[in-house]
Amino acid sequence: MITAIAQIMTSISIIILLVLIVFTNKRLAQLEVKIERCRDLYNGIDLSPLRLKTRYLEESIKALYKYKVLFKREWWGGVGGLKEEYFFTKKQADEFIDSNDIKEVVIIRLEDNETKIIK
Repeated sequence: MITAIAQIMTSISIIILLVLIVFTNKRLAQLEVKIERCRDLYNGIDLSPLRLKTRYLEESIKALYKYKVLFKREWWGGVGGLKEEYFFTKKQADEFIDSNDIKEVVIIRLEDNETKIIK
């Protein structure tokens, strides 16, 4: 009697596993179709005009900046690499320096391709 119950439970478990495998495979196939559709859509889009416009806008905004701050951040393990940030006013640059853990700082004023080191 116990072996018959064990065999029935085993059979039911196997049937449940097979049903789960079939549904999982069906779901996987649907996901693969969706992924292929997304790839086809992405491959059909020409992104070069968008990249050119983005680059043009970035360069236009950079031309408006008046101050550049070169700095290194201080971390627990030492000093990080050299980074740069751009600002429209000296006040913004000073606020940035005061609000961060910065080890070494250089403020550069950008004027018509001339650079003056302020601090």
